[in-house]
Formats: sequence, structure tokens, C-alpha cells
Amino acid sequence: MLEIKNLTKSFNRIDRKTKKKSNVGIFDISFKAQPGKIFGLIGANGAGKTTTMRIVANLTYPHQGDIFLNEKNYKEIPNLKMLISFVSGETQIYDRLTAYETINLFGEFAGIEKVTLKKRVDELTEKLGMQDFINDIASSFSTGMKQKVSIARALVTDPKVLIFDEVTNGLDIFASKAVKDQIKQLKAEGKIILYSTHIMPDADELCDDVAILHKGKILDEGNVEELKKKYTQKSIEGIFFKLVEPLLQGENNI
Repeated sequence: MLEIKNLTKSFNRIDRKTKKKSNVGIFDISFKAQPGKIFGLIGANGAGKTTTMRIVANLTYPHQGDIFLNEKNYKEIPNLKMLISFVSGETQIYDRLTAYETINLFGEFAGIEKVTLKKRVDELTEKLGMQDFINDIASSFSTGMKQKVSIARALVTDPKVLIFDEVTNGLDIFASKAVKDQIKQLKAEGKIILYSTHIMPDADELCDDVAILHKGKILDEGNVEELKKKYTQKSIEGIFFKLVEPLLQGENNI
């Protein structure tokens, strides 16, 4: 299990028009993500999803709070980065390398033995349907092909925790479906999966549990079906607007 407790990370931002300073970021974020389930962080752009995801991925650090994986504090886990992989909608790959070279390179960085690594890359090539372009140079790839390589790169270490941050952004309908199908397969394999998005139908399709974020704070979180009953809504989008719209009206009246 992955447990996030009271994460806070704040930044000062100055409004260009009013010159007023405000405190933005994430504030007192707590939730639990279970293996074999997809936990969604749902919110508009700027809600704090990426900041939260980057902290959980151990790419940046909170000002306050702790993260526990199987009841061990992140700070006490050796080789933590081997256990976690992060894929973003803005993930870049090296244009001058082939897909195979890219995935293999990250396996080498992780210290995977050569014979094991080759087997792993071959398995991922088949699993993600990359046979037709595995030996092509990445500069020729479509966005969907690049995202498949990014996912393969993230999976090469066989991590326990997978973090997907707005991964369907900019993908066409076929590439988006392929990525979501792969995430569903990883769920079936028992991975702990965090999935952030502002695309509500994607959240409805994928997520078992969600946290609704607004301006760096969780408005509510829990099992999707239970939240639908609680707020008498048929979709995550309905829950989101029921929680956020009253706050927006109050902010506009200030």
C-alpha cells in the first residue's frame, strides 16, 4: 500500500496584473492507494496534481509530510527509485536513439544484468505492440509511439508503483485507448497506480478511488461508487462540479 500523509509544498506567486503575492502549491494532502487499483487525482489545470505526483515519484521533496510504501517511510527505503516509475504527458525521449536503445539505456542505468534486460525489453516490445518501430529512430515517432516508449521505459525495472500524470494529453483516440488499455493491464497485474487527469471521462473509465483537488487542497476523496452515492451524481465530472462550483462562485464574489 502507498500512504501519503499531510503533504505540503508551497510557492510564492505574483499576479502580473495586480502585483499581489499569493501562496500556491499543495496543502495537507493525504490519501491511500491500494495495489490492484487505480487512484485518481482529479482537478483542473493548476490544481496541484503534478506537484503531488512529482513528490510521490521522489522527483522533488515536500516542505512537510511523509510518504509510506508498505508501511516503510520513503526516507528508510534503499533504492527507492527502482520501485517507482513516473510517466508524464510531457515526457521526452531521445530523438537520436531507437525505441530499443532508449528502453535498454534506462535498464542499464538501473543496473539490470544484460541477459535479463534483453529479455525484459523483448517482453515489453511485444506487450506494448512496438514490434513495427522498436528499431526506428525516435525523431520519426508520433506522439502515441513516443508515449508507448515512455511507458516501456518506466516498466523496464518492474516497479511496484506507477505514476501517470496527464498521460493522454495530446493523444489521438487510438493512441489514448492503447495507453489506457495498458494501464488497465498493469492494474490487473497488481501494481499500485496513481493517475492524474482533468479529462473526466478518462477518470470514470479507469479510476477505482479518487481525490478531487482544487487550489492545492483535497475537497473529498474515496471510492468512486461511494462518492457518486454521497453526492447523488452519475459521474466523476458531476462530483467535481458539485464540489468546485460553489467555491468558484465564492471566489468570484470576493
